[in-house]
Formats: sequence, structure tokens, C-alpha cells
Amino acid sequence: MQDRTLNESVVLPEIRGEMVKLRAASWEDFGTMDRIHAFSSSLTLVGKSEEAERAIVRSWIQRSLRWQKGVRTQEEGLQDAEARGVMAWSLFANDSQDADGDELIGMAFLVDIDAWAQSARIQVILGQDYRGRGYTRDVMPRVMTYGFAPRPAGLGLHRIWISTSSSNMRGHAVYKSLGFIESGTSRDALWDDSEAHYMDLHVFDMLVDEFDPIQSLATFGLHTIMDNPGVREALAQHERTQNIKKKNHEEQAVQLPPISGQRQTVSGDDMVNQDEELPWWRKLGANRKRD
Repeated sequence: MQDRTLNESVVLPEIRGEMVKLRAASWEDFGTMDRIHAFSSSLTLVGKSEEAERAIVRSWIQRSLRWQKGVRTQEEGLQDAEARGVMAWSLFANDSQDADGDELIGMAFLVDIDAWAQSARIQVILGQDYRGRGYTRDVMPRVMTYGFAPRPAGLGLHRIWISTSSSNMRGHAVYKSLGFIESGTSRDALWDDSEAHYMDLHVFDMLVDEFDPIQSLATFGLHTIMDNPGVREALAQHERTQNIKKKNHEEQAVQLPPISGQRQTVSGDDMVNQDEELPWWRKLGANRKRD
């Protein structure tokens, strides 16, 4: 039977991209998020004020650190039977100009990790000067590969989703280009205080059998890094899924009756040609002269 419970503790693996590298987030990194203005324009991007977004990220980092120490289950689990896991990574640019090569550009999160439903929400938050430069396209597929990879190499997720406000049209385009499908809209779920109007909340998601670990990166000219956690397992899983789909398609094709040359019926009556003539018995007496 498949395990549908969260581990008592977790180790956040390091993940490498072509543009960034990911490692477990720390409290020191949280302080840097303010300096790179990571919470600016949060109202447009996620439909929350800067203060609210900062508080949420602080909570996510705290919960991620607690889970790594193995205290999530002992304390949070007693308060909330449906407490869900959080994993927080800090993002560092590979082309950093810093002497240490540790230029923090943002953070990536898997939150609402639901072991029972095998789902999680993904979010990437970048500093103001690092947006629109392709970092999200490099980060998201690699985190998703780890998320979808079967246990113990990955999290064994079935679904990964993301939500954003109706005003974040650039985000909509990025998520769709990554293969996400818009699955729902919560009308007037967010409030824009600056413009004094409500905004819709759009939900995008992807299922494990829809995710292609290679194509999700190749679309943007990026490449799979085989040494990253869960990559080989995710690729093997994707290959099995494609083989099953191909087999099902072939079986359905064999079961379908041929169309060409097949006689047609209308309301149970045999047709004698493709012009849908009336059946012969309906034409009896049609040419008969009446007195």
C-alpha cells in the first residue's frame, strides 16, 4: 500500500539549474529578501499586500526549518490534523558578480504539501531586478521534477498547482508555457487596495502524467541536469506513462469499426446510398396514381 503520510523530518536537496542553484532557505536569506525588494508589486503578482506577502514567506521559511529539524509533526501535527508540509529554497544566480558567488535573487517554495492527496503548490518569488529574465523557467521545472519523482528520490506528488491574480498576465503566460493548465477561477477572491476593486484568483495545475521533465526545459533552450534529485526516476516514470498511453491508444484504434464502405442506418432503417434515401418499404405506392 502506498504511503500517504508526511515524513517526520525532511532534507531539502540542493538543486542545480543552468542559471541558478537552489539550497535550503535560512533566516539570513529572509533578511536579504527585503534588500532585493522581493515583495514589491506583490499586489499585482499574487493579490496580496507587501506586508502580507512578507509575513507569509516568513511563516513558510519557519515551517520549512522546523520540518527539517523534525519538530513539525510533534508540535504542528497536534494542533492541526491536516497540517501540511512546506519546503523553502533560496535561489542564487550562477553568473553572480559577488566574490563568494552567493548572490541571492529570490526563493522557491513547495507549500501545502498534502501527502494524502499527493499535491502541493509551487511558488517562485524573485527580487525586483531579477524578474523577466528567465529564472522562473529555469527553476520551476527542476523543482517540479523533484516533486513528481516517486519516493524516496522525490516527493511522489500527483498534482502541482499555482495560483495568481487576474492582473498578473505575464505570470499566466509563463505558467502556460511551462505546461500548466488553467483549471479554475475564484471570482473576486482578491482585493486591490490601491485601485479599490476586487480581482479574480486564477488556478493553474499539472498532473504527473502531463509533466515532461525534458520538454519543460527544452522549450526554453534549457537542458536536464541528470545529477539533480529525482531526475532519473522522473524520466523513467514519464517513459512508462507514455508507453501506457501509446498502448491504450493502439487498443482503442483496434476496437474502432471501419468507417469507409460501411452501410449507414437512420432510425434503424437501412440506407441504400450516401444521399440518405428513404428505405424501400416507405416508397411503396409513392408513384401510384390515385383517382
